[in-house]
Amino acid sequence: MTTIEAQVPKPVLEQARILAECEGIPLAQIISLAVTQSVGVWIHESYVAHRAGRASRVASGRASRVAFETALGEVPDAPAMPGDEWPQ
Repeated sequence: MTTIEAQVPKPVLEQARILAECEGIPLAQIISLAVTQSVGVWIHESYVAHRAGRASRVASGRASRVAFETALGEVPDAPAMPGDEWPQ
């Protein structure tokens, strides 16, 4: 672990202190968990945006439509598995 110094708005810090007290864990752990979660969300959103941009560039070409239809043709024509049915 690495120790850092950061400026946190007072209202946010107070909410974090209250949460830490309610959960019975150290304030530093609440802050560490919050940073970890936020970084994970940003990485995920960035990755999804990257893939979406890549997909839109590929989708603009004719070859992607042919590839899509070829892949779709390989899907078996079978009833949905139990639990995967469309809602009534």
